Amino acid sequence: MKKHLAKDRLYESHKLVAPTKPILCTSKNEDFSDHVAPFSWFIPISCNPPRVGLALLARPEKQHTLVNIERTGEFVINVPDDSMLEKLVESSYDLRKHKNKFDRSEFKRRESMEVGPPGIEECRVHFECKVKEIIDVGDHFFIIGDVLGATYDTDAFTEELSVKIDNFRPVFHVNEYKLHGYQMHVFLSALCLKVVEVNYPK
Repeated sequence: MKKHLAKDRLYESHKLVAPTKPILCTSKNEDFSDHVAPFSWFIPISCNPPRVGLALLARPEKQHTLVNIERTGEFVINVPDDSMLEKLVESSYDLRKHKNKFDRSEFKRRESMEVGPPGIEECRVHFECKVKEIIDVGDHFFIIGDVLGATYDTDAFTEELSVKIDNFRPVFHVNEYKLHGYQMHVFLSALCLKVVEVNYPK
């Protein structure tokens, strides 16, 4: 049975594309310290030139990462695996003023080659990006970034950039529950593999 989502709930329709694939975005604070936060609304949008898109909340208040990216024009996309789930969630929590998420999470910094913000050593993939355009699309701003450099772990990918399933288990975020004093998040990882063969239509 199909159910039509009521118009007064259309603002929730994005949940119907779950699960999403979270990334960790690193940027530079105004005091030149490092900032990190997780996001799920990230996609590649062009192969040549290589470009990615990242949607960040702008209303009712701009997210810290968005403020940093607007100011510096640079950011790094880091792709985690399922060994980092607790730190991934923890890095979404707000901190008191003068505290630093990057330091609290105890991530290892990886020096970038093309941009100022560092990568996260524990992650398996890094995209070093420079802003091409920022578009106001509603309550989010859509950031189009030129990929100036990409780095990956050779034990996670083949030379042809295919995933080595035995060594790299990317994570997918299914749901979250905000409870008293803590949050509970549900993730999927590559614990099983199904292969299908589909003929071309004649």
